[in-house]
Amino acid sequence: MPNLAGIILAAGKSTRFGSDKLLYELNIAGHRQPLIQHALLPWFSVFDELSVVIRANDNQILKRTILEFSEVQHKTINVIECKSAALGMGHSLSAGIKFNHGAEGWVIGLADMPFIPAEVLMEVYQNLREGADITAPYVRGQRGHPVGFNSRYRDELLALVGDSGAKKLLERDVENIQKIETEYQGVLADIDCMNDLSVIERFN
Repeated sequence: MPNLAGIILAAGKSTRFGSDKLLYELNIAGHRQPLIQHALLPWFSVFDELSVVIRANDNQILKRTILEFSEVQHKTINVIECKSAALGMGHSLSAGIKFNHGAEGWVIGLADMPFIPAEVLMEVYQNLREGADITAPYVRGQRGHPVGFNSRYRDELLALVGDSGAKKLLERDVENIQKIETEYQGVLADIDCMNDLSVIERFN
């Protein structure tokens, strides 16, 4: 069985939100807890161990919130503090890959997306297990998250810089993406600003 790693990127500054959005408490499906905990929960149905990339030094409350949640869920979470996170998502993604360098593939998600269904996560995971180069969910032609990468992309992912993450790589190798067709809008729904909280009304 391939050794696959789950990586969640949580190193943004929440500039548009006005405060650390990942600590903002939301009521989803009757459970009130920080956004980061809602986002992590479905991953535990697929992975017993996760890696979460956060900013270094100035994000200790978030780190504590993540680690406390891992204890409650009886799961292992490796919190990776990325010193160059402020330079863009590419640096955070590279840090997550570096920490999980020996994996044969990675499922990569975003910490501000609390509505990713476990079924989609499992399908991304299974596609990688069966040899997909890249795999991701699509809603009517629009690519969502999470995205899975085979280890053949290790060197390119480690070399990522800037704020576009793996976008250019995905655009270049779009024909290699094994698509998961879904109508579930949760794979597209992230929370960037306070106005985005209205999405909760659609998914609750």
